Amino acid sequence: MLNSTARRYDALIFDLDGTLVDTGLDIALSANFVRQQHGLSEVPIDVAKSYVGDGVLKLMERILGHDEASGKTGAEGRPVSSDEVKAGLDVFMDHYRVHVLDNSVLYPGVEEVLERCRPLPLFLATNKPRGFTDQLLIGLGLGGVFDRIVAGDETPARKPDPQHLRAVLVGCEVAPSAVMMIGDSPNDVIAAQRFGAVSVGCTFGFVAPEIVARAQPDYLVSGLLEVLELIEF
Repeated sequence: MLNSTARRYDALIFDLDGTLVDTGLDIALSANFVRQQHGLSEVPIDVAKSYVGDGVLKLMERILGHDEASGKTGAEGRPVSSDEVKAGLDVFMDHYRVHVLDNSVLYPGVEEVLERCRPLPLFLATNKPRGFTDQLLIGLGLGGVFDRIVAGDETPARKPDPQHLRAVLVGCEVAPSAVMMIGDSPNDVIAAQRFGAVSVGCTFGFVAPEIVARAQPDYLVSGLLEVLELIEF
């Protein structure tokens, strides 16, 4: 853990996928279902997971743009039209809605961390659509835990834009420097840095630890329970 000095905070903001809930397998399976429907071969689960984190539209661009021969997506991958992405998005939404809870589970320590931190205002900032977010939280026993949730389809500016964090804190009179943002992605770290909040990078989620570290969060944790060591209650 980097700079492990406990201090007081006035609010905590959590990411969802890869931070509180391991949703990777279900997302990857639904993404591969989209490829099947387009007559494309499946990609390895770990590769599909690596395409998660910037919203479902980006996921569709990346999964459909994955080139089997090169193993790459984007500019070096398979060309994808906007119509193909839109069609893929519709297929993904329908499939994932049915399978959102098939394999998804809370990471170790989530319930204890949220319970211990309950005296503080708790917020959720996720790039995941609100419908799927609510399905997960309710299905995994976290419904009603957060003071406010702002999902990816509820704000025009998603992480790494700091406006996403400002949106979850509307009406909460706290200084950015007294807010902790916990997430597994550079998007979470960068949003916190731009907002002026303290950033905690989780190395157990979807993003490779070295990539999380490269974003230079204030703290790195290899398990969610380590967050408790950073907070003075």
